[in-house]
Amino acid sequence: METGDPRGAGSNFVTATGKRSTGKDRPHMQIEGVLFLTAGFGRRDEPLSLIRPKALLPYGDSTVLGRLAWQIRQLSPKKVRLNASRCRDALMREICSVWQEDRCGLYFEERPLGTSATLARHADEMSRGTWMLVNTDMVIEDFDVSGMLEHHFRTGSEWTVLTGDFPSEGEYSPLLVNETGEFGCGGEVRTHYWGVSLMEAAVPQTALKIQAHGGLFSELAREIAASGRPLTSYTHTGRWLDMGTIGYLRTNILEGGPYIHPSACVSSDAVLEGTWNIGRGCILGRDTVLRDSVMLEGSSLEQGRLTESILPWFCSSSDGGAL
Repeated sequence: METGDPRGAGSNFVTATGKRSTGKDRPHMQIEGVLFLTAGFGRRDEPLSLIRPKALLPYGDSTVLGRLAWQIRQLSPKKVRLNASRCRDALMREICSVWQEDRCGLYFEERPLGTSATLARHADEMSRGTWMLVNTDMVIEDFDVSGMLEHHFRTGSEWTVLTGDFPSEGEYSPLLVNETGEFGCGGEVRTHYWGVSLMEAAVPQTALKIQAHGGLFSELAREIAASGRPLTSYTHTGRWLDMGTIGYLRTNILEGGPYIHPSACVSSDAVLEGTWNIGRGCILGRDTVLRDSVMLEGSSLEQGRLTESILPWFCSSSDGGAL
């Protein structure tokens, strides 16, 4: 529990549940902009990511990007940006379904630059006001975005990152913080970066100054921390679902519950078992069986059964063959 002046001495290691409150007792808080990062190579999701970026994977009745956009919408960003190297129209449609088109813009990268280099390239625009930086390869359940922003303002942090408990499984790199929740300056507490940051002008300006091209935390955070500016973590105790690793993908998509897109054609003789996600324009033929599986947009199962699998975008299977 925080006491006294939140910009003074004391722990910056604050949990989302500890800070949760109703919207009525919070002043309206607005950020200058949000940048969704969609231009990565997507190697962990290959071969699916060879067709479309991870941001367009389904979750419930939306996409990963669409769900994140709706969660962040309450912060009323004046500017909405995304970087992309492919599928620009599809990505823009997602954010323009949440915000007015004149508020949205795209940073095109013919080849993905990496997060630090993207910040450096767009430092001029991103040096005005508070910006939120959002990865698009995860689902965060019950994301208290207002609580994170409130913490950022109260602590006077130059850069606030959303973190959670370090996973016991998977090949993840820990973000080390010290006993007061500060990062970039060493520490022994292993946390997991959940892909969301709030940052002030010094972050993109420093990226430009040093022509950052390395790791976000291994290079850029260390440089900013060395200048004495506060970098803090805001810890969330909910669930983080990895949508960027092929081994977890099917299970995590189905965490969104059963869903059939209105444009999908499902035979009255088809059998649906367990949980499923059937995307836009999918076809499920007569006497087919779909169990605990995902059919991505445009795919079709003509015969046989699909069990605990993912049928890729625009692929047809006559015998239930899939990932």
